[in-house]
Amino acid sequence: MERTWIRGSLWQSEHKSVHQLTVQTNNTMDKKITNLAEENKTQELIECLERIPNQELGQMIEQKVIKGRNDTFTLVRAILLGSPPENSSSVERRCHVYKQCISALQKYEVNNKMASELVGLLMLEADTLPGTTLAELAGIYLDNIKSDVTLSTKSLELFPKILSAISAQENIHYAGNHMKGTDYKGRVLNSMCSCRWDPKSVINLAAMFKDVPLSNEELKFVIEKILRMFGELDMSDIPALVYQLLLLCTKGHKKLVLEGIIKFFSEQDSKQKPADEMECSEDVLEMSSDNVESLRMTEGTVILHISLAVKEHQELGREFIKCLKGYQNCGVAKILSPFSLAMTLSLARINRFEDQIYEFLKSSILKSFKDAEKQSTSFWVKEIVPETSLVEEYILQTVKNSTFGWDHVIQGLVQLGFILMDSFGPKAAFGRLDLVPTLLSGPSHEACQLGAKILLKTFKAHEMVRSEILDQIFNRVITKATTPVNHFLGLLGDIVVASPSMLLDNTAKIREMFDYLSMLSPGSAEGLLGAVQPLLKLSMSLKDALMLVLRKAMFARQLESRKIGAGGFLMILKHFRVLGGLRSSQASQPSFSASQVEVDVHHRVNPSSNEALCLEILGNLRRCLSQQADVRLLLYQGLTDVLDRNTQLREPILSMLLVQLRQFYEGNTEVLPPIRLEPCIVAQGDQVFLAEPLAHLVCCIQQCLVKSAEILRKSCSGNDNESIADEEEEEEGEECEVQKELEGMMNSVVERMITAEMEDFELDKSADYSLANSVGIRNNIFAILVLGTYESLMEYTFLSGKLNESRTRQLLQLFENYKKLSDVLRERASAAAGKKGKTAVKPPQSLLSLKVVTAMLDVMLSKDRHRDDVRESLRMKDEFLKYLLTVTFQKLGQIQDRGQCEGLEGKSKPRIFEHLCHIARLLLGYYVENQKLEGEQRVREKQLLTLTLESLATTFSIATQQFAKDLKMFLDGLEVEGCEKAQTLDAEIYFHVKFIQRLVMDMFSADEDHQCLKAVGLLLSVIVQLSKTLGPEFTDCDQILAWFYKLAQEQTIDDLSLVKSLLSSLMLLGQKWQGAVVILRDLAQDIHCQIGDIDSEIELDSPTNFAIVTARSAAPTVLQLVLAQCERELDDTDWVITRGKADHAATCGDLTGDASQLTQREGNEKSICMRLGMLVNTFHELVQTALPQGPCSEQLMKVLIRVYGSLASLVKYYLWMYGQSSGHMSARFEKLVKLSGTNLTQHCYAFITYIQTVENEKVQQAAPDKGKKKKDDKKGTGNAQKASVMKQTRTIPNLIYAIEQYERYLIQLTKKSKVNLMEHMKHSTSRDFRINANILAQADDSSGNEVSSEDDANQTGADNTQNNEEPETTVVSDQSDSDQENNQSAANVSTTTQEPVKKKSKLGGRGKVGKTKT
Repeated sequence: MERTWIRGSLWQSEHKSVHQLTVQTNNTMDKKITNLAEENKTQELIECLERIPNQELGQMIEQKVIKGRNDTFTLVRAILLGSPPENSSSVERRCHVYKQCISALQKYEVNNKMASELVGLLMLEADTLPGTTLAELAGIYLDNIKSDVTLSTKSLELFPKILSAISAQENIHYAGNHMKGTDYKGRVLNSMCSCRWDPKSVINLAAMFKDVPLSNEELKFVIEKILRMFGELDMSDIPALVYQLLLLCTKGHKKLVLEGIIKFFSEQDSKQKPADEMECSEDVLEMSSDNVESLRMTEGTVILHISLAVKEHQELGREFIKCLKGYQNCGVAKILSPFSLAMTLSLARINRFEDQIYEFLKSSILKSFKDAEKQSTSFWVKEIVPETSLVEEYILQTVKNSTFGWDHVIQGLVQLGFILMDSFGPKAAFGRLDLVPTLLSGPSHEACQLGAKILLKTFKAHEMVRSEILDQIFNRVITKATTPVNHFLGLLGDIVVASPSMLLDNTAKIREMFDYLSMLSPGSAEGLLGAVQPLLKLSMSLKDALMLVLRKAMFARQLESRKIGAGGFLMILKHFRVLGGLRSSQASQPSFSASQVEVDVHHRVNPSSNEALCLEILGNLRRCLSQQADVRLLLYQGLTDVLDRNTQLREPILSMLLVQLRQFYEGNTEVLPPIRLEPCIVAQGDQVFLAEPLAHLVCCIQQCLVKSAEILRKSCSGNDNESIADEEEEEEGEECEVQKELEGMMNSVVERMITAEMEDFELDKSADYSLANSVGIRNNIFAILVLGTYESLMEYTFLSGKLNESRTRQLLQLFENYKKLSDVLRERASAAAGKKGKTAVKPPQSLLSLKVVTAMLDVMLSKDRHRDDVRESLRMKDEFLKYLLTVTFQKLGQIQDRGQCEGLEGKSKPRIFEHLCHIARLLLGYYVENQKLEGEQRVREKQLLTLTLESLATTFSIATQQFAKDLKMFLDGLEVEGCEKAQTLDAEIYFHVKFIQRLVMDMFSADEDHQCLKAVGLLLSVIVQLSKTLGPEFTDCDQILAWFYKLAQEQTIDDLSLVKSLLSSLMLLGQKWQGAVVILRDLAQDIHCQIGDIDSEIELDSPTNFAIVTARSAAPTVLQLVLAQCERELDDTDWVITRGKADHAATCGDLTGDASQLTQREGNEKSICMRLGMLVNTFHELVQTALPQGPCSEQLMKVLIRVYGSLASLVKYYLWMYGQSSGHMSARFEKLVKLSGTNLTQHCYAFITYIQTVENEKVQQAAPDKGKKKKDDKKGTGNAQKASVMKQTRTIPNLIYAIEQYERYLIQLTKKSKVNLMEHMKHSTSRDFRINANILAQADDSSGNEVSSEDDANQTGADNTQNNEEPETTVVSDQSDSDQENNQSAANVSTTTQEPVKKKSKLGGRGKVGKTKT
């Protein structure tokens, strides 16, 4: 063992000494080499290097690199200096030096200075290397890449120079191959990009490529390789790689880089979405959360890199915008995905692109909502493009993602939200804010709502923009005095409800807003106060500031300011309840927990102080009773709601109303009338104004009395303790006195108004009711006040106590008086309107509340046996039921238009829905019960049933549009027998549809005298409303459609409105559920048969498709419906063609496309061709129909222009496809072209000739009678004829132009596809569309004599005869002219007219009309 150890020690020492000797020798040698180089002894240096082996030189270099010696550069330079490129051994030595340096830089950590000097030296000398050496060096790099070696940055810095030197070589000889330097460089790049890269080297390789000279194709190949490597890198490495890509794309292919980046992150987002939705364990959720955060941080950094790159190279920004616009017609996922939208908003911070980007986003968002609407209304469009629009989800996800530090996106989100709200918010009609519809729907409204959601979520997520959002909202509310601001006030209300504590941090802004309150419109002020109302309970300073502003407004001179003050005080009374009160309704108001508010900073309002506050406000409101009528009206309408919310204010409210009523109440019970009307008006010169809305005062009093009695009943029933009841008796004694006095006055008014006659009010048939003088205006005001008073007293009589025979008699007597005065007013108004040719004056709005209307209907129409005596006495008066149904329809109309109605419980959504269900059940039951009555009773009930169905249809419309979420509850409330068997909402809807279908069939099966076709139309509208709410997964839609189809086939209907309703419903539901256009062709055949052919010699068969199409309804009713539906179908077709082209263009360069995409595209093209073919067959029938000259023919030609436009769009799609070499046209398209040439174009020219012939005959017939008419009549006739001719001069050339444009593109496609598509486009040689000057002269000349007119007319007839005979000659002649014209382009509008190709003969064996199919 010792001997072995000694021997090993000796060997180690000997090896060490040899190594030291070698190192010393190398050190000596490298010093000698460097000294010779420094002394410029080149020849001696060359001889010295010749004696040293290359391997030894490599060891010298490696040792110096390892030691980090700064003289490495000196040694390598000396070696290269002593190795001239002319000598083969020197070349080999140079090659070895390069290899050794590359290996050393790759293996060892070298300081930057030495590495930079060494690489710089090697780059300078690289141009002197021969091609073989360069190829060998490139092979070293290529081998390292293929072997998955992590390449260092320093060694890669030399590679671009080597590739550049290779590219400069004329020929490369390597491994037995001979090729050009550029080709070899391309081969190296191809090998590099075809092999797998080590993920750790991707960034270094990407950085290297920016210094490599690349051709356009090579650059594309390299960029695609780098983009494919995205998925293999860690998220933390992606931003650095994106940065290198952005530098690389300055050479070109910017679009490819941007698309690749967006595609990668969009895919990552889509992969992350299912992970977010899955229910996982806590560990998995933690891991998922980390991944999400990493992804979002990476996305934010990448967006920042791109934004900075665009600032430096604005061409990149222009390319990005161009890329976005190119995808605008594709799905929203390509342009509005969260990452893409965030990047777009980040670039919008650059001033140069700001306007373009926001305009693009605005139009794209609106377009996406419109596309979603089109998909929901068209089965065919949904079938072709099944993907749904997720624009709202994408944008709100972007807001959520912005919480991960995307500060450069937040400002863009705020600006986008306000742009959407400004652009698509409600608009005032004719500048009037009172004409703004409250209930909005459609794509524009959805875009506006999306803007509000963006701002709400951004406000909650980012503190940095909260102040700005509030400023923007307040500025718009203040400055937009002539435009609606309801959507901004709604947003403010949502912010208050969602984040009250955040708003309390900005109380200064809210107080500043209060200072501008009196400058707003009353509606805007009411909305603002309603929005910030929850904050008043949380901040005493806000409440005090508002109280001060409202007091000032009450004393202002402007009427609008006073109304704002009164409305604000009423709002405070509603929400600041006095303790101890009983709420008489379940009116909802937002409530907040103490945890939401920083109590230490903001002092909350003490509820115990509400009583003093409310009494103070009531004292201020008493001032309203001496102000203008509008202010008093606002007070009367609001006091009932105040009492409903704040029951402890019963006594002061009743006292206030008692004092006011005494001014107009006649205390002497023997005097009629019981109310004084003269104080209710004020005269200023010749003008008369309303000073006191007495009817609303009486209405307010009766509602408060009824409500007060209800409160007292609840209070008494709730107090079981006798001692408590005794204590409260004394407190309520005075209150009861006030109520008793008011009740006594109201009862006296009721009794005396019953006995009072119209003459007592100085209102009778002989009174003047014209609005042209002060007396008539005064009488109209008095009449409206009396009518309103009658209605208020009817409601009081009905609700104030138990309904018995006595009260029923009083109710009917009040109604009789109301009806007398109403009839007089209506007769005089109708007479005045008839004299002046104006429409009749609308009746005033009823003062009956929705509550009492429902209660009255329940008494009259319900089957409650306990009310038989009352119901019978009421139902004996048909006029009263008619009046009640009219008021019901009026109230429901207000709810349908504005979402609320006037009167008690008319603004509470829950109460409205409750009354709606009750009314619908009563009306449906009444209609079903009385539908089958016969004889005189049936005739008597006919008008009532129509009114019933009008209101019933309105209830269904309201339920399906405003209460869609509660539709099942609504349908359950109808209590139709058998409804309880339905398990799902769709099944229940279908059950009620079938029930109403039976009602329709019962109506058709009745005798003609008992039929009410208007009722059928209303029932059909109910079916359509219900059918629209069926879900997409419902499978029995075809049965509903088949029922409509059968009805149209079998029923002969003369009522044009019902024909229109039935066919429009059939077309609407057919488009939604089936998408078939066969019905249009069948209807066109029936129209053709009913009206006749343009060639009178042809005999047509009787109609066989739809019995509903008769000679009376064919034109214009059915024709206009068919043409309107054809336009909708053409809109869908154009949309599908545009979308298909955009999707095809997006996938043209995508190498991942598979055969399934090709098959789907070909299937879509086939479907488009079939649809257009069916429309061509439809117009094949219509253009042969002898339509009456005028609007019908004009509309037909306009739609024909659309048809040829759609055909041309399809041809251009195929032209584009051939230009991109990405497809070919189908055989179905060739058949479509043939069909359009044979079945449409030829008949279009014949139809144009027919229209001109009819016009000429009309002028000829009018010409001989001109001399016998008066001068004015002749002038009017001439102007009418001239206008008709001028219309033709616009429409007919446009149609010709559309046809020839279509043929022009067909000629171009023929050249591209080498298929003769013009084979069946037969042109005629005679086409003359010049307007005959003689005809115009006859139509315009008012002083011509009879003889000259007859001569001109005869000459015109001769010309027309000659023109009509020319087509026959054309057909007999040789077709060379026609074939020659086929080869010419039809780009310009021809001045000649095409005649029909052949003359029709008498119909011999002709079967059904227009059965040619695609």
